[in-house]
Amino acid sequence: MEKWETALDEFLIPWRKNKEVVGALVCGSFVMGNPTKHSDIDLHIALSETTKWRERGNKIVDGFLIEYFANPPRQIIEYFKEDYNNGKQMAASQFITGRIIFDNGSIKQLKKEAKKWHSKKISKLSKASNELNKYAIWDMLDNLGDNFDKKDVNFWFVYHNFIAGLLQHYCKFVGYPAIKDYKALDIFTKEKVRKKYLLSEFPDKAFLSLIVKAITANDKDKAMLMYKKISNHILKQMGGFNINGWKIKSPVLN
Repeated sequence: MEKWETALDEFLIPWRKNKEVVGALVCGSFVMGNPTKHSDIDLHIALSETTKWRERGNKIVDGFLIEYFANPPRQIIEYFKEDYNNGKQMAASQFITGRIIFDNGSIKQLKKEAKKWHSKKISKLSKASNELNKYAIWDMLDNLGDNFDKKDVNFWFVYHNFIAGLLQHYCKFVGYPAIKDYKALDIFTKEKVRKKYLLSEFPDKAFLSLIVKAITANDKDKAMLMYKKISNHILKQMGGFNINGWKIKSPVLN
């Protein structure tokens, strides 16, 4: 048994004694491989279906940070649904790839449920949402251009925030699961990382090439050029955009 597993067993002692606890599943880097000194142990604790509470917390045991989530199955399924509605797959991926520590059958069933939600195709954007996203992309390009022209000292701060914005907008458009910004480069360039998160290769190879160059740019002139290329590529794929005469009409909220 590895040291992290011993620490996890120690952490679970009081939880195992709780009559409302029906199972536990560990996931993340310690299960999938290649943990770093910054990796925590991700733990899902299943509570009985009649439980009226849930709990999330962190505890350091023998030098290992354990991040735990205790929920009844109905709440975990709600997380699957919530992720799906937001274009994400994190919760489902964790249950699919996680290792069962002990179980009365609830976690095994949740694994099946996770696979159902993970296999569902992400819904396409509505026409109105697509138009609003195109405007947002144009607006970010315009604002970054102004920042660049004025030689603003916070160019790089704005640039990388806007790159993250472009990525999220385009993921929604192509139906690719939302990814965390700090993991984007590894996901785009390393198959083993995509495998860890159950992700396929990004469907637009031209965008993939551009975004990798943009993320790694360290020269302002090159960065601005790459940003323009990415923005124009995305807008073209989304149906084109012209600020002159752009408008969107929609019902008022009641």
